[in-house]
Formats: sequence, C-alpha cells, structure tokens
Amino acid sequence: MSLTKRESDVLQLLLAGKTNKQIALDLHISDYTVRDHVSSLLRKREAGSRMELMAQQIKR
Repeated sequence: MSLTKRESDVLQLLLAGKTNKQIALDLHISDYTVRDHVSSLLRKREAGSRMELMAQQIKR
C-alpha cells in the first residue's frame, strides 16, 4: 500500500528519532493527528510497533 505525502513526512521524522510531539510541532499538526498517521503507517507496513516500522524502513 502506498503512503500519503503526510505519512511519508511523519515517517521521515520518526526515522530521525523525533517524538510525536516534536513531529506535530515540525509539521504544524496536532499530536492526535500524528498518532493517527503513525497508526496508519503501522497498519500499511504490517508492523507491530514503531521500532519494527523503523527497522523495516532501514532495511529497505
């Protein structure tokens, strides 16, 4: 499944080690919206956790 532009933005910031709050501030969106994007990323990439998602991305 392909990612939206915003999901890609969130993923890049996750890979940079940022927290949801930091991502929200960087992207000018709410913490809750970041949480929703992260949940969507986990579902689309079939990852059980943020760490698993990040490990998958590093392997790509």
